Amino acid sequence: MPRDDTAGNSPGITRMKERLAGLETEEGRLKGVHFKTRPDDLIVVTSPKAGTTWTQQIVHQLRCLAADYKGAEDFEEISCVVPFLEMAHDIGIDATQEQVANPRVFKTHFWYNHCPEGARYIWVVRDPLDVAISFHRFFEGWFFEPGEVQLEEFMEQFILARGVPKSEMQNASYWDHLLSWWPHLRDENVLLVFFEDLKEDLRASVQRIAEFMGVGAGDDRLIEEAVRRSSFEYMSQRPTQFDEHVLKRERNRHCQLAADAGVGNSKVRAGTSG
Repeated sequence: MPRDDTAGNSPGITRMKERLAGLETEEGRLKGVHFKTRPDDLIVVTSPKAGTTWTQQIVHQLRCLAADYKGAEDFEEISCVVPFLEMAHDIGIDATQEQVANPRVFKTHFWYNHCPEGARYIWVVRDPLDVAISFHRFFEGWFFEPGEVQLEEFMEQFILARGVPKSEMQNASYWDHLLSWWPHLRDENVLLVFFEDLKEDLRASVQRIAEFMGVGAGDDRLIEEAVRRSSFEYMSQRPTQFDEHVLKRERNRHCQLAADAGVGNSKVRAGTSG
């Protein structure tokens, strides 16, 4: 991954950017950009920390319950069953393979211009301030030690300074990601979900997602069980299923990090997940 400019940065930000340069490979990322979709594939699209993990769990449980798949709760980590398009190749996952239930489901942080075409998309949006705080917390204890990178400088470098990607190897800023998807808000293959709606009324949100997916929308017991399995209470009892430990253990050494750096830091926190 191209290294961001580090000129004028604090030592903590400079170290973080140097480490992040090893997180993904060009080969792996481009496999995600040029992934060949099927018309019934479902891609969960978000900017980082906008509700990705939560939505992955919702769609995985809905499809498994509809298919009466008994192993729906037994995955190692959520991105093993709902692959991360940008990172799948780099952590040894073949995203082209069949999955445990249909439809095939993936996650991505691609802005619209880089996202593989021809699938269906659940686009999840979250308040940008909450995104920034969650993003900082996600890297704290993994790419930097507590107190090493202040929230303000993190927001400046990773939320405000990023703009339109200059290549397929770069991510869009929160704002450019939002603007790229906005014209497709009413496309029939795009469902917009707000993180705040998931928090306020999880059942109604799960119902909307089920209707969009075409699985189990008329089955109240199925919906209730999907809601239970995507609740904070349920997910917080299974922290290692939502902590990116597979990615961390595979990629930490490429980032000049300890093998166990960040392992055990669940993405399910304080009644929210993202």
